[in-house]
Amino acid sequence: MYIIRAPLEVWVAQKTPLGKLLLEKKKIDQDGLGKALEHQQKKGGRLASSLMELGLAGEEDLLLALGEQLGLPAVDLSRSIIALHHLDIVPEPVAVENNILPVLSDEARVILVMANPGDRRTIDEVQFVTGRKVEAYVVLEARLKKVIEEAYATRKRDRSVKFYQGERSAFPDGKTDPNGFMAYISPQLPEPDVSIDAEEELITIEVSLTDEVERDAEVDPDAGDERVVLVVDDEPDIVRLLEKSLIAEGFRVITASRGLEALQAVKQYSPALVLLDAMLPEIHGFEICKKIKSSKRFGSVPVIMISAVYRGWRFAEDVKQTYGADDYFEKPFRIVPLLRRVRELIGAGSSSAEQQKDQAAANEAYRKGVALYNEKRHDEAEVALREACRLDPFIANVHFALANVLLAKNQVYHAMQEYETTIELKPDLFAPLRNLAILYQKKGFKNKAVEMWERALRCSPEEETREQVREQLLKLL
Repeated sequence: MYIIRAPLEVWVAQKTPLGKLLLEKKKIDQDGLGKALEHQQKKGGRLASSLMELGLAGEEDLLLALGEQLGLPAVDLSRSIIALHHLDIVPEPVAVENNILPVLSDEARVILVMANPGDRRTIDEVQFVTGRKVEAYVVLEARLKKVIEEAYATRKRDRSVKFYQGERSAFPDGKTDPNGFMAYISPQLPEPDVSIDAEEELITIEVSLTDEVERDAEVDPDAGDERVVLVVDDEPDIVRLLEKSLIAEGFRVITASRGLEALQAVKQYSPALVLLDAMLPEIHGFEICKKIKSSKRFGSVPVIMISAVYRGWRFAEDVKQTYGADDYFEKPFRIVPLLRRVRELIGAGSSSAEQQKDQAAANEAYRKGVALYNEKRHDEAEVALREACRLDPFIANVHFALANVLLAKNQVYHAMQEYETTIELKPDLFAPLRNLAILYQKKGFKNKAVEMWERALRCSPEEETREQVREQLLKLL
């Protein structure tokens, strides 16, 4: 028998937060939890899998509890349909070793279902190899192992088979989608209760062409100065060393210590060169590098990546090829070769006149996209707005407008991604925060919905709106 010397409730509260949550929700009893803990001790693995294997808790209840405990979407693989081409992103040995499965991907992101979504090492490695942002969702370990084995076996056996289908899944209305469908376990939440029709609200562009775009276009008076270097690192000693050395060489230095701060600085100062650490809070340095180099406006700005984590010439070459970095230095680095490389790369950079031309073109494409959207010509609007993103990916309005267009085309998850990008660039914009809150709530992601309602509350434009947001937040809580 599983022996616990302290009272079970105390031990569970300290050691098994999932068990505590399930007890509170009356989904299991203390005797059942004790059996599951004994099974887990003997067999290994995770508590949720032991509970499911012993038939002591339902899969849906376990997923709901996991999602609530971790604050992440939980995926029921038994009710999911996965396009098998997504599996090509992660080799089978890597998927088996790390208990991960790619279930959805596009050119910007990969959704991984994971038994342990807190495994930052694995997430960082997949981001590094794919050059895409990774979003981690949680699944039951026992179910995941089974699906990994079956899905990869199907992919190897017959590449003409396009989908893996869980035993409880079905294509809606007989339709097939090349990207597949994912079934999410959703808590029973109320529909968003706001003062105006939710669907109408979600597809309304609320930014002003004459006001907000001009604010987006505002830059520092010295922006475009050919001697400005942006230094991005969260280690103060490294920042001081680089700042002192660069100033001695005659450069003007702007510093940032976080990912979002770095993105804002690129847009505001149009630096002649960026020295960029790989491991940053909020947004990974590799992702920032990719955003810069994929932009027509900033794509010619040299970026030197620096890192103490990723080492060796193979990593250096991968960073250059995958993310477009112009050079790569390992920490600790020698300052003289680094300064020499800075001077060389700045000499090869683009002129501020070229950047201003691209910015003007981006604003024009944005205005065209909004006009097409207002005429309900959504496909043409999407083309124009994606061109604006290509020219200048650092204008929050462009991503917000694109999100609204995608939502009008019922591409909900792609719209959510663009709303997320919008608030990365401008964290205090109320409209995209509110739209994200509504969408996360409708899709059953309670914790993400709460986060977005809380953020929307802080930047609500007037008291009446604040009260509406507060009421919606209290209903969820």
